Amino acid sequence: MNSTLFIQNIREKTSDFKKRCINEAQTKEWLIKPFFETLGWDFSNPEEVVPEDDDSTGKKPDYGFYFNKKVKFFVEAKSINTNIDDQRIVSDKLNYCNNANVPFLIITNGVDYRIYYIGLKGTAKDRILLEFTLTEDIDEDIVNKLSKDSIEKDTLFIYAKNISVFSNVKSALEKIFQKPSKKIIDTINEGIKSALGHKFGDDDIRDALKHFNLEISDDVYSGNENFDNQKTNDKDENSIWTIEHQFKNGKWKNSFELYNKLKSYISNSNIKYIEKPTKFYINLIQNDINFAQVHGQSSGLKIWLTINFDDLSEQEKLKTRDVANIGHWGMGNTECFVKNENDFEWFLNIIKKIIN
Repeated sequence: MNSTLFIQNIREKTSDFKKRCINEAQTKEWLIKPFFETLGWDFSNPEEVVPEDDDSTGKKPDYGFYFNKKVKFFVEAKSINTNIDDQRIVSDKLNYCNNANVPFLIITNGVDYRIYYIGLKGTAKDRILLEFTLTEDIDEDIVNKLSKDSIEKDTLFIYAKNISVFSNVKSALEKIFQKPSKKIIDTINEGIKSALGHKFGDDDIRDALKHFNLEISDDVYSGNENFDNQKTNDKDENSIWTIEHQFKNGKWKNSFELYNKLKSYISNSNIKYIEKPTKFYINLIQNDINFAQVHGQSSGLKIWLTINFDDLSEQEKLKTRDVANIGHWGMGNTECFVKNENDFEWFLNIIKKIIN
């Protein structure tokens, strides 16, 4: 069974498993083990997958996944109804990974998967690299990063390194833009003089830089080390993506209708914009500002907003989350979920912050 068929099968069984409150051992046997087997891992081969006995502190994860006798990632398994957000458990396992020099930790309850990368700095939450839920619409490219073939090619590590390097460079540049040195201003002015024949005032440049919001190209999230030579497959290259594509070609009627209502709500607020659909999301653009990227789901709209999480009010932060260091399809650093028309007002207020 390939990963797509497995995921479809799990979606059909999940509700029953949750009602039955299957325990951790059953979750491992019926969900976690089959999931990784579909990705090419052989649980009968001790050179690939090693069940870990608890150490004296109980902090060793449940499985170690190996290639060429080197552990590539650990998996910590929980029962299906367990919330995998327990920060004490996450911190303990991440510390174990640090001490064992293992770059990745995966915590899962068989349905929700959260991948942590020890190369990211900060709290446990800051170290989330990727996350997905098998009962939701997901990108197969994300799932396949955990396959044996991808691990052999170091695809996951390259992806993680790209996220770490580019996110930190972006953060450093934005800080420089907020308080540029005289040397930076002079360098910019030399470029302006070369193009226009004259310079601008230092204060003009300083004020202009404060309005810059850097975006990281989607290429960063590809796991491909050579961005300039990156190629899409022939099918994607020749495809003309439509709005309906985001909603299973119109089959997700409720979320498609919600999207159309959201568009009307934005337009009725005198905000003019254009739509530019891609494979994974619909860009909403005003005057070259890509202010939102909408990803259709069966139960609503997942949306990435081109605004820094720190620029939101405390109330707005409750309805959104910071994904600056988490792999995702959109370009924005802030993620939200629009479930119904009650979400339109606060969503519009954030949009106004971006475009004004």
